[in-house]
Amino acid sequence: MGKPAKKTGAKSDSSSSPLTSYEAIAAALKSGNTSNFYLLFGDEDYLIERVIKMLERLLIAPGCQDTDLYSLDCAGNAPDSEKLYEWIATPPFLSSRRLVVLKNTALFSTKSPDTPTRLEEYTNIFRKIPEFSCLVLWEDKVDRRKKVMYEAAISAGVVSEIDRRSADELSRWAAQTLSRNGVKIRVDAIGSLVDRTDGSMRVMENEVQKIILSAQNRGITELSLEDIDEMCIPDIRGSVFQMTDAIGAKNTERALRVLDTLISMKEPIPRIRFMLSRHIRQLICAKELGSPDRVIATLKVVPFVARNLVNQSRSFSMSELLKLYEACAASDLSVKTGKMEDRLSLEMLLLSAGKG
Repeated sequence: MGKPAKKTGAKSDSSSSPLTSYEAIAAALKSGNTSNFYLLFGDEDYLIERVIKMLERLLIAPGCQDTDLYSLDCAGNAPDSEKLYEWIATPPFLSSRRLVVLKNTALFSTKSPDTPTRLEEYTNIFRKIPEFSCLVLWEDKVDRRKKVMYEAAISAGVVSEIDRRSADELSRWAAQTLSRNGVKIRVDAIGSLVDRTDGSMRVMENEVQKIILSAQNRGITELSLEDIDEMCIPDIRGSVFQMTDAIGAKNTERALRVLDTLISMKEPIPRIRFMLSRHIRQLICAKELGSPDRVIATLKVVPFVARNLVNQSRSFSMSELLKLYEACAASDLSVKTGKMEDRLSLEMLLLSAGKG
């Protein structure tokens, strides 16, 4: 039999919000407390998957996934209400509960049911989930203007928006994970690690596990920036910093060399253009904000990135940055409209920017 899980009526870790944080859900599940209903949405798929995995470990008996776990990607089409009730009304075979996981149901989007009859069908299902079932709805986005469905979900159980973690949270998580495995990491190294994983916990975990294995095999107990450069995926943001430095110094040749290096490392050109455009946008913010502390608070970047942004923004006037940002948009448009080949478009952008 699956390990019995206690039900909990707690829906929120804040009296002012009906939403439950990921941390509160994880803590409840570690204590064996579960709900009959979860509505999970947001852009951090990795953490949403962790919640579902925790529920699976709690509710489903070993070897009973085929009988007691039902999972379906609805691909943006609302499931038939009768089918939905059939899925959750089927008792578990050997597990403590049946787990039904539906992804992309569109029940909380502009495509959601909009007639009173259909709304009542779904909201009744939320209210009448059997004790032996747990229903998880995993959506990309939730339109809170769909009040009938949204409020029914809040009443039924746990609703959580799980977005990407801040740079500070990612830094702490990576440092703690490394420390538990006997590896310390310097401040500039952890900042670079967060930066090159682009805020994705999935990528971050892969890189941290790779670092742990490499450090243990080589007897490294403290990681430097050079170690991170050697062990991890390329630092595209660092390369974009170098490219922008070259533009500021009117050194077109160096900017093109950095671009060549990135391309030789198999970085997709659309991603390079996107990163350059995002970097210029952050430089505009840094130029306007003026201090690293304000940049950290506004852009949610780690301290060393904030300092670098402020320092680099001083090499440009605001009009130069705005002109460069517009040139990035024009370069992207020229490719999308077929007027210029991808690489040539980016090279022309660097050449024109270097001439000022």
